[in-house]
Amino acid sequence: MNQDPSLPTGYAGRILLVDLENRTAWSEPLAADDALKLIGGYGIGAKFLYLHQPGGVDPLGPENWLGFTTGPLTGSSIPMGSRWAVVTKSPLTGTWGDANAGGWFGHQLKAAGYDAIYCRGVADRPVYLEVNEGQVTFHDAGHLWGKDTYETDSALKSLHGRDAEIACIGQAGENRSLIAGIVHARERVAGRSGVGAVMGAKQLKAVVVRGKLPIQVGRATAAAKRKYVGQTNDGVGYSRFYQTTGTPGAIVGCIEAADAPIRNWAGSPSDFPEAERIGADALYRPGRKKRTCWGCPIACWGDVYQAGELVPQPEYETAAAFGPMQLVTDLQAILRSNDLCNRYGLDTISTGSTIAFAMECYERGLIGEHEIGFPLPWGDGHAAARLVEMMALRQGFGAVLADGSRQAAQRIGRGSEAYAMHVLGQDLPMHDPRLEPGLGLVYVADATPGRHNQAGSFLFPEDLPVFLPDLGEGRRNQVGRGKAMKTLAAVFHVVQAAGACHFGYLATTVSYVGDALAAVTGHPYTFDEVLLCGERIANLRQAFNVREGVNLTRIPLPARPYGRPPLTDGPTAGSAVQLELMLDEYLDAMGWDHHTAAPNERRLRELGLNFVAEDLPEPQVPTGA
Repeated sequence: MNQDPSLPTGYAGRILLVDLENRTAWSEPLAADDALKLIGGYGIGAKFLYLHQPGGVDPLGPENWLGFTTGPLTGSSIPMGSRWAVVTKSPLTGTWGDANAGGWFGHQLKAAGYDAIYCRGVADRPVYLEVNEGQVTFHDAGHLWGKDTYETDSALKSLHGRDAEIACIGQAGENRSLIAGIVHARERVAGRSGVGAVMGAKQLKAVVVRGKLPIQVGRATAAAKRKYVGQTNDGVGYSRFYQTTGTPGAIVGCIEAADAPIRNWAGSPSDFPEAERIGADALYRPGRKKRTCWGCPIACWGDVYQAGELVPQPEYETAAAFGPMQLVTDLQAILRSNDLCNRYGLDTISTGSTIAFAMECYERGLIGEHEIGFPLPWGDGHAAARLVEMMALRQGFGAVLADGSRQAAQRIGRGSEAYAMHVLGQDLPMHDPRLEPGLGLVYVADATPGRHNQAGSFLFPEDLPVFLPDLGEGRRNQVGRGKAMKTLAAVFHVVQAAGACHFGYLATTVSYVGDALAAVTGHPYTFDEVLLCGERIANLRQAFNVREGVNLTRIPLPARPYGRPPLTDGPTAGSAVQLELMLDEYLDAMGWDHHTAAPNERRLRELGLNFVAEDLPEPQVPTGA
């Protein structure tokens, strides 16, 4: 397949464009300039969507593109280069939307001949897409429609071979649940932003990728691999933690530190004294089978034995959403809810949070057993699992909850809106801004609202001076955190656009980002250039939102996570987030308008985003409610 001779190494060199309505597909070369300046993944994906669809499109309509993207590290031999990202306009938030997952799908997509697949239109009946070393085939998916993701994965592997990798939706995506995700390998889920609903609206059941096409990488790749595998083996950063327990190892400590929200963000650690019952020791006691993503020496995820069978382990976010958020200490019930979310294709964060919202509404008498069909008290994990299935299938009261807590509160009314913990419809993740206030800024200021993995101070001490010089404990000293977010976010944007796992990145030193990119692509990325690429991506995604009429300075926020009022006990007692302070600092650092949050035209041109500078309209009356 011909490609631009100036394209850096590390790329397949082609993107695949698919028209589902007409069942046609064609390819285009990946531009070298895009690769150098936007890296890949949602960096290049943001430019594609910005140029190929106007503002204001219906996220569930034919004009909204759905992209499956990779970065230059995806599928390379660089450790932790396993990630792929789905990009689209989010039907959940109305903003820029993306979701990220690991496993082997990204590697196989590149080995099939493409760096990305972008789909538009709506198929006239259910289809799935097969991409095999440059060849594209549309298959009828009528026999798969209505099947869960486990059944779909098994059926397609039996048809296309065990080496085929599949990204698919379950019944939640088919039913256009706004909190539906896209599932790979049964438990690697691109869960956020409602991307599964977009896939379901297009009647695209699955994408199957398969291939053995080689991807050329730079000569320094082998040396970089040795260096960073060595760091993970030497225990740098969080590598020992991830290798030993994976993210489930965080649940007990996060509960005790008041990082994990409790009782729908209204409680403190004293309300959940039996955290050990859902911790890693209890989870792994019956036995564990570790699994790893492509090219990763850490192997942080896997399956656990329950009643003699292997079931997916719940990651930290899942355990927190179905555990302390709901006051559930029944580990079997949490495992059941996690398994159902994976099967049906639901985002566990939003699903668990929405059920916690419903439990509070039940406690307060805003909804009753006659509406739900059964009691829904705090701590009833089995009732929560019943609701997961009902939400995915839009059955009974599940239809009220199927689109997240914002939609549920609008349907219930009766003052329930005060108990829905979301930003623009995206239920908040399981990390509390009252402990680390910088997260409160991230939840608002990133183009994908309510996301914890877009920036943050989750760095270990030897790297912290690069980002957060002279900053004390967050909740006691919030000055400077808004300014620091520009740098933190830029690094995280490049890590994700490159196709690296940010957990893996946190198991290395900060030099990993530039070193790995330089080794694989052959382009000498300095740390300053990494930051410039990240700033470019941030401005492009923000411009997408401004064009959609979203103003981050006017977004309504839930009160509790921001300490309004503060908790009265526990490690974060009295803590409140100084959002206005941090937001002003961040807008200053980015050069964005303090009233509209619009990017600065001159800076856009300096970043090489002339097409945005020339197109970006004057923002309308601030929206975002």
